[in-house]
Amino acid sequence: MTAREPPRRETPPPGTAPSPGAVEVATELEVAESAPGVGTPQGQAWLIVRAGDGAARVIDLADGDVASVGRAPESTVCVDDPRVSRNHARVARQGHTVALVDLGSRNGTSVNGAVVRGAERALAGGDVVRVGPAEIVVAIAAPPPAEAPPGIASADGLDGEGAPLGAGFIVADEAMVKVFQVVQRLARAQTTVLVLGETGAGKEVVSEQIHRASPRAGGPFVRLSCAALPEALLESELFGHEKAAFTGADRRKIGYFEAAQGGTLLLDEIGELPLAMQAKLLRVLESRRVARIGGTQEIELDVRVVCATHRDLQAEVAAGRFRQDLFYRISTFVLRVPPLRERRAEIALLAHRFAQQVAGRMGEPSPRFAPAATQVLEAHAWPGNLRELRNAVEHAVVLAEGGVIEVEHLPASVVEGAEGAAPPASAGAPPPSAGAPPGAGEPPRSTDGGTMPARLAELEKKSIEDALAAEGNNQTRAAKRLGISRRALLYKLDKYDIRR
Repeated sequence: MTAREPPRRETPPPGTAPSPGAVEVATELEVAESAPGVGTPQGQAWLIVRAGDGAARVIDLADGDVASVGRAPESTVCVDDPRVSRNHARVARQGHTVALVDLGSRNGTSVNGAVVRGAERALAGGDVVRVGPAEIVVAIAAPPPAEAPPGIASADGLDGEGAPLGAGFIVADEAMVKVFQVVQRLARAQTTVLVLGETGAGKEVVSEQIHRASPRAGGPFVRLSCAALPEALLESELFGHEKAAFTGADRRKIGYFEAAQGGTLLLDEIGELPLAMQAKLLRVLESRRVARIGGTQEIELDVRVVCATHRDLQAEVAAGRFRQDLFYRISTFVLRVPPLRERRAEIALLAHRFAQQVAGRMGEPSPRFAPAATQVLEAHAWPGNLRELRNAVEHAVVLAEGGVIEVEHLPASVVEGAEGAAPPASAGAPPPSAGAPPGAGEPPRSTDGGTMPARLAELEKKSIEDALAAEGNNQTRAAKRLGISRRALLYKLDKYDIRR
């Protein structure tokens, strides 16, 4: 692939007003994976580079550009770390194709957790490349979806059973088809939308689809979790600040509103905003102008705002925790995302999709689900929605052998939640025949009288306790010893009520 070295520049996402000198972009560009064959419309692709210290910059990757990565000082992304080769890898774009080439590095290059050595790998929006302590996120402007309303469609090897949207999102159930029909109409307007739904139900993906289907699809989709930042940092993150605006402000910083110019800003978990910040946000939404902290010049905003929350904001208003005027301002249109338990037709499809992803990361073929396991999945209430389902499938894929996921491979909490529940009509698993032996279809039991899932849960809990003890209660090291992420460990600590 012939490509040219891009200028050594740091640029804000498209639509952001330029500022003198290097621009710090500390926002997370949440750009969904483009559909196969779509490539990079309007010539928009970026590399979001984060060093080991968490600092971030954005590199514009135009057609024909190549970004070199390595320890060499002349590299586009210079990573001064002994684990990194001098000329380690390059990310290049040619037309609609963005690809990584590992240049025979000593330790290889990680792409979504899989190591590439001396080879080329095509990249898609959302892919994460790791070189030593550096993380490079590929951002590609997602195209607007087709004019046809979303629904049951053949895509991604699902044989016509459901169309994946975003990161493993599938629309197959009638409840979600109706939601996405509304999304298509909302996308064409500039109306502020309030997306409601339980934690993990898919509010972010629905919000992103509003952006992707809108005339703003060529601009950035920027997400801010209002619950993830301390109150002292929220104002600076939202509105930005000028150099010397306060102690530690050693440079001008662009806020989330400016970073989303020409695109869409998702204010996730807006119900967590402190009252003082709610008043400042209301002013910006009303005036469509923002002034950086320490600055006097107001900046005109061309940003569509979508808000999301799992809270009942009307109840929060009644309790005095949320401003009534802000509630009326953001709730021009309210869109509810149904929880997974109300979308039974999608459970098996999502489980299949998640199993493919987990098996792919492990370098193994995707397992299939035994009918009894599918029945258990569809009978469970899924209070944790998509996140809980993804974790349950990952648990099962790790334990499954022989390419088949059986009931005993599922987490005990899922099996216990499904026990005694009648299988839904869409489960597809036939009931035990009249001649089936007593107990057919029940969770298998171990020889000591306990159910197999219960025994597996006991073993898992003991393994976690042993790992914590061996690592002096250091959760990060314990997670590494167990071969799971720290987030997964925290989930299991709560699940088994293990004292931290």
